[in-house]
Amino acid sequence: MAFTQATAPTGLRTNRELSADNSIPERHIVVATIRTAAPRLGLTASVISTLEAMLSCLAPERNHHTVFASNVTLSFRRNGISDRTIRRHAATLQEVGLLVRHDSPNRKRFTRHSGDGGKALRFGFDLSPVFDRLHEIAALAAEVMREKEQIGYLRTKIRAVANARLLDNPDDGTALTVLRTLRRKLTVQDCEQILAELEVRTVQAEANGDQRSVEPTTMADTDGHFVRHHRKSTIEHIDKEKRPQKNETTVPVADAPITIAELLTACPEAAILSLKRIETPHDVIAHARTLAPMMGISLNSYDAAHQRLGPVRAAATVWAIMQFHEKIKAVGAYFRAITTGSKSAEFSPEKLIRRDKPPLDELRCVPSASQRQFTRPKHETY
Repeated sequence: MAFTQATAPTGLRTNRELSADNSIPERHIVVATIRTAAPRLGLTASVISTLEAMLSCLAPERNHHTVFASNVTLSFRRNGISDRTIRRHAATLQEVGLLVRHDSPNRKRFTRHSGDGGKALRFGFDLSPVFDRLHEIAALAAEVMREKEQIGYLRTKIRAVANARLLDNPDDGTALTVLRTLRRKLTVQDCEQILAELEVRTVQAEANGDQRSVEPTTMADTDGHFVRHHRKSTIEHIDKEKRPQKNETTVPVADAPITIAELLTACPEAAILSLKRIETPHDVIAHARTLAPMMGISLNSYDAAHQRLGPVRAAATVWAIMQFHEKIKAVGAYFRAITTGSKSAEFSPEKLIRRDKPPLDELRCVPSASQRQFTRPKHETY
């Protein structure tokens, strides 16, 4: 019987404490994203619950994503489902590309380290594809959310048209049939086809969407409130030009407040992961709190940056790091260094966002968890 051996560098043993800066997102964020994107992935709620049970068997701080738990343990965490159901769910996850099985000769799940500690054989359920495809899954989840909003809008429009026709003719058979059709689960194409049959393009209550002000909206440290540029009168402007200005200081362009449009343009990697449209500073802050644990930024580090930089500037820092996080060896340590650590004195989120690429010396300032040397105390012997 053929089997697959998985060989991978160990880095650190699992019984040693690993750094939280290895960009591992929290389990509830991963599961929530997958649940939202389930229609696109072809997963049922039961399969996702089994995947959540597998994820719960992984240590929060680790250097691999292999599950060694037995089917008995997984069954206990899934409220007693059968062994056959677990195998069927694992096969489904493997078919959609979220799980890779590394089977041992005796079908047990375990890890075996080499003598020099350089490599290890890990036999079990490898969930690395889940974390590798998380950005893709988040994009699918955003599509599902937009489709649900569109379906809700079209269903409301169809109901309004049908009710208007029933007011004119209570015995209108077409309107009654349409109302009965709305009891079923409909797609966008189904709703558009119904509207085409009703031969109605607009309804009386339909209008253009809410338009935002064309004035540039900047984000300042005012707890997420809008700060707008006000146009002053011409007379006041002329009077000020006649007066000699003393000790006049101008804000450099690099340190000027960041607009939401500028942030969305400079950080498309963070914007694409948002499940809703970013329109206000509150949306920017809320999305940054979602991205931070996915990138390996701890809650304490983010709260410290929030206290020092303010809510908006701390959120903008997370957005900027998300744009080039793949080039950073340890995202959490880098975030602490530039916000509250040794490099925080001269740090400016505005400059970080407005430059094309991050400084290489700052990216290399913090070693990764796998590259750190753990020294043993002299009095300990092994």
